[in-house]
Formats: sequence, structure tokens, C-alpha cells
Amino acid sequence: MARFAVGEAATSGFGVVVRHPLAVGGWALALVVGLIVPAIVGLFWLGPEFARLIQMALTQKTGATDPGMFEDFMRAQSSMTALNILYWLWSSFVRAVLCGAVFRAVLMPEASAWAFLRISGRELWMTLLFVVEQVLAMIVIFIIALLIVVLIAVVAVSGGEQAKTTAIIVGCSATAIAAGVLIWVALRLSLAAPMTFADAQFRLFESWTLTRGQGWRLLGMALLVVIFILLMEVLVGAAAFGVLVAAGGSLEAIRGPGALEAFISRPPITLLTALWPWLLGLGALSAVFSAVLQAVFWAPWAAAHKALTAEA
Repeated sequence: MARFAVGEAATSGFGVVVRHPLAVGGWALALVVGLIVPAIVGLFWLGPEFARLIQMALTQKTGATDPGMFEDFMRAQSSMTALNILYWLWSSFVRAVLCGAVFRAVLMPEASAWAFLRISGRELWMTLLFVVEQVLAMIVIFIIALLIVVLIAVVAVSGGEQAKTTAIIVGCSATAIAAGVLIWVALRLSLAAPMTFADAQFRLFESWTLTRGQGWRLLGMALLVVIFILLMEVLVGAAAFGVLVAAGGSLEAIRGPGALEAFISRPPITLLTALWPWLLGLGALSAVFSAVLQAVFWAPWAAAHKALTAEA
């Protein structure tokens, strides 16, 4: 039976970053163009309406209620529904392109042109895969949650002095079992993305066959990847906090009682004028960090797929 080295696969993302630093920069730029720019466009499109609602909420007197504010908020929320769906589909496509670039760096290192970024049938199939996986996950989680709620209700109304305690125990146990089963199924289907990329065809349940006997190794690899990402986020967050503290003198505008509310209630253009250096710097660093996280997260699955199919 083919196997893969857990530690080697889990750290393969760092190898991609070290070997292809310019590609990581390209991925950061792709993230900005593909995700942040459309989000900013949507913000400017619907932002003024929500800014008006925020100003109304901040200026609302304690205990007073504007009967029309809720209707205005619901109207603004409804106008975002179509935009949210479109952005979800678009973000799935951008994620597939970035994921494909990381997979290409692992599986096809010779195709390094344009930072491994391509828009081809492989990326389109992976977009479909991501959409299908998200929809299936939402449906399955909803059904399981509904079954657990019904089970808890049945136990709770079954009578007896210990009915509530029993219902809590049953609910916690059922939730833990369901979470374990979902994690196991997700691990068994976790190589669907690299399979879809490598075969340039839609692959989902085929991953179940490829990962037979590899569940514990995949779990160990996934845990290491999660630990790596959490440690990176903690370190970067601590560094960002240190920078903010060091630059505290430039944040006088939001100090003092009521200063933050007054600062936020300023017109959007005025806010952007005051904050654009911070937003620009934070956006650039966030894009690079997000690109590194993409490599750290996606590369291990491609490495595991490569090892498991090497002897096939």
C-alpha cells in the first residue's frame, strides 16, 4: 500500500514558499485583484446606505427607537443578497485559481510561468468542486443539527427528574460523535481537489478510494497544518499589535470618551483620507500573509496525492 510521510507533507507548503518567493508575491497580487478589489467595489456600491444606518444607530438616543430604521436595514440587507451569491461564486473561482497555482507548484514545478497561475479547465473543475462541497456540507450539517435537536427534544420530554441532565448528556455526546464522523468523512474526501486538478476532471467520491487506509495519516497531517497556521496567525497578530502600540501617537483621533463614535460617523471619503496609509500597508501585508497561508494549507494535500499516486 502506498503511503506518504506525514511530516514531509505537512511542511511542504513552507518549501513552496522558500523555493518560489516571487510566486507568493504573485499570489498576493492575485488575492488583491481577485477578492479585495471586488469587495471594495461592492462596499462603494452599497456602503453609503450602510454608513447612513450606522450613523443613525450611533446618534440614536438611549431608549429611543426609530421605527423606520429596521425596515431600512432589512431593505439594505435584501439588496445585498444577489451580490453575496455572486461574490460567493466568484470567490470560489478565485480560490480555485490560487489553489491550482499551489498544486501546480507541487505537482508541476516546471510550469512556473506567471507564478503558476492559470485559468484553464482544471481551475473551472475545481471551482465546481468547491461549490458542490460547500453546498453538500451545508445540507449535511443542517440535517445532522436538526436530528440532534429532535433527539434532545425527545429525551427532554420523556419525563423523569433527570430528563434535562440526560438531554444535555445525549446532546453533547451526539454532537461529539457527529463532529468526529464529519471530520473523518472530510479527511477521506480531502484529496478530491488535487485529484480534480491532476485529472482535469470532476473528482469527489473517488478520493474515498485513494485515501483508504490513510485516515490517521491524513488526520495527523491536518492537525500539523492547523497548528502551523495558528502559530503563524498568533505571531503575525502579535507583531501587528506591537506596531499599533508603537504607532499609538498617530491614533489620537480615536482616543477619549465618544471619540471613536465621532471618528466612525465621519463621511466615508474623510475616513479613507485619514486611514488610507494604514489601510494600504495593512492590505499589502495581509495579502502577502494570506498568500503564504494558501501555500501552507493547500500544498500538503497535493504532496499527499503525489505520494499516494506515485506507485499507482
